[in-house]
Amino acid sequence: MQEEGKGPLRWGIAGAGAIARRFCRDVNQHARGGRVVAIAARDQGRADAFARELGLPLAYGSYQALAESPEVEAVYVAVIHPEHAALIRQMLLAGKHVLVEKPAVTRVADWDALVALAHERGLLLLEAMKVMCFPAMRALLQRLPLLPAPRSLRAAFGSAQPPVGKLFDPALDGGAAWDVGVYPLWLYAALCDRLGLACGVPEVTLARASGEVDLAASFTFHYPFSAELGASITEELDRDAWLEGEDWSLVIEGKWWNPQHIRWQGGGAPVAWPADIYLPVEGGGMQHEADHFADCLRHRLLDSPWLPHALTRRVLGWVEGGLKGAG
Repeated sequence: MQEEGKGPLRWGIAGAGAIARRFCRDVNQHARGGRVVAIAARDQGRADAFARELGLPLAYGSYQALAESPEVEAVYVAVIHPEHAALIRQMLLAGKHVLVEKPAVTRVADWDALVALAHERGLLLLEAMKVMCFPAMRALLQRLPLLPAPRSLRAAFGSAQPPVGKLFDPALDGGAAWDVGVYPLWLYAALCDRLGLACGVPEVTLARASGEVDLAASFTFHYPFSAELGASITEELDRDAWLEGEDWSLVIEGKWWNPQHIRWQGGGAPVAWPADIYLPVEGGGMQHEADHFADCLRHRLLDSPWLPHALTRRVLGWVEGGLKGAG
């Protein structure tokens, strides 16, 4: 485990795509608790190019070389999600802490086995659901119990993507639910968890042809409070999220999955609740999940109060079950 005073957490990245670049830039330009020092890809030339572009001292042409590196303490897994489970296991067996890009895996059974392995090895494994680590979202969750119980949530994540590649490939677990549906589901799960409410099971509706991925998905909850949650890989959807109760409402403005401004919309706010929460972030905000991960290690935690294993499991179960149940 990383110890107080040991210095910044030394990160390696598995996978050299666009999201790996965003993580690297955010951490190395804005994080307080860590530094990316290594990149690994299946091809040495690709790893070398990434390292040159982003100024990293170490580049590995295989994931096993990253796993064996004595210079790396924690690994950010940024490959396509069908490959997550095997790569997480590889890193845990090599003694590395792991932060894995969403969705963590695509089978609940895989998540259970990996969490058990991490605990057995005394290692930290978390899903990189960055929205939960943004300062504005943490402020919202901390203050939420001051409000009367919510009655409804409306949130969606959708964007029009070119109809090619991994998102549209059933063999690679493509589709809207796995790609972006996990975001609003995480939001609902986190709100329920913060309020100590047992979650129901969503009604799931998918837009897909036989043998193809879901182009859109909707998740409807009726209790403990209602929610209409949407996802799409072919359509731009509302970027604001709305949470409402009796005589009150608030909106997470803009890209709610990168929350920075939470605006009070109406009703009599409790004295302890500010009219607005406005906490802007630098860069893309991925430094906050990296810093939270480092903080968990400093406190010798094997789970996170903001990204708990149980919520990852719950969301994975909703998507896995919904995709199976919808045929």
